Amino acid sequence: MIIDGKKIAENLNKELKEKLSGKNLHLGVIFVGDNPASTKYVEKKKELGEKLGVEVSVFEYESNISEEELIEVIKELVSRESINGFIVQLSLPEQISEDKILSLIPKEKDVDALSDDPRVLSPVVLAIKKILEVGRVDLVDKKILVVGNGKLVGRPIALWFASEGRDVTVVDESIGEHLASLTIKADILILGAGKSDLISPEMIKEGVVIIDAGTSESNGRLVGDANSACADKSSLFTPVPGGVGPVTISMLFQNLLDLNL
Repeated sequence: MIIDGKKIAENLNKELKEKLSGKNLHLGVIFVGDNPASTKYVEKKKELGEKLGVEVSVFEYESNISEEELIEVIKELVSRESINGFIVQLSLPEQISEDKILSLIPKEKDVDALSDDPRVLSPVVLAIKKILEVGRVDLVDKKILVVGNGKLVGRPIALWFASEGRDVTVVDESIGEHLASLTIKADILILGAGKSDLISPEMIKEGVVIIDAGTSESNGRLVGDANSACADKSSLFTPVPGGVGPVTISMLFQNLLDLNL
């Protein structure tokens, strides 16, 4: 089964639009630099905001901004009562500490759930949870492998699986040639490394569930961590683009709503 994330998102957005009607919510997006994949996701967030009746303001800064400057800017932004939620679009330039910046977002405005002890689940976790439900994936006694240990995908989804009592292993893509010895045993493979063609068909077993939440740019287009040929061996496969991404963006607006009820 190849998951149609756009269709799932469309159904979610119909419900969301009704729930958001009359709320007059405002989402702020802090975007530093010009990463092509991030740029496309910011554009999609703005587009969906318009459809849902949510004002989305993007605050853009050059990649050479200093950490001190960015901290002062964010402190001022998050103090604005007119903005109900914030996203810091990751990744940030190397001179800036992601942990420092993310700690500046108040819990009540943290729609990405990246602060300590967030009030909502990560949009990516909610999206993957929804896709597993749609695909009727049974998690009982399944070996779950998460590739990538980043703040947006790997870390939150691994914590969620563990909280559900599931057998989950997390590895960094940098383990190189040893990766294939782990992926071939996985029943469920969650990808969030952001490295194109990291997973090839010979690295997976027949019938595996692949949730590809990794995105990067290749020849001007967005691609996932798994080679598209992996779909032929998978019982469930999320393509990039059009898989996890659209559902994640919908869940982000769900979080904005939940934080402002």
